[in-house]
Amino acid sequence: MAQRTTRSETRTDPTRMVNQPALRSSDGTIWIVVSGLFMLICLVPLSLLTVIAPRASALVAWVTAILVVVLFAALLASRWLVTQRGRRLKIMAVLMLAMAAIALIGLVVCAAIEWSAVPAV
Repeated sequence: MAQRTTRSETRTDPTRMVNQPALRSSDGTIWIVVSGLFMLICLVPLSLLTVIAPRASALVAWVTAILVVVLFAALLASRWLVTQRGRRLKIMAVLMLAMAAIALIGLVVCAAIEWSAVPAV
């Protein structure tokens, strides 16, 4: 027989994603650190495609890099402008996920552009 859980038990379940410390009790510093590292990691291949060795995908790489930096700036701004802790942490999480999605899509498009420039054998 299935065991019923009450609403208060669901809220205190530590295995639920919404109950993780980074979304409940953090002040937002962890999101800034992780997002900053993620941004730096993403900017390495993007800078290789734009500044160091410009390729056919340079325009897409520039747009992707700019969007990632703008999302990181929005994450930083939300850290100090949003006063409610829960709302601030959710906004920061969404901005980090948006950074990841934009970087992934941008890098895949860059790879597709570069791959199409390779002559067929």
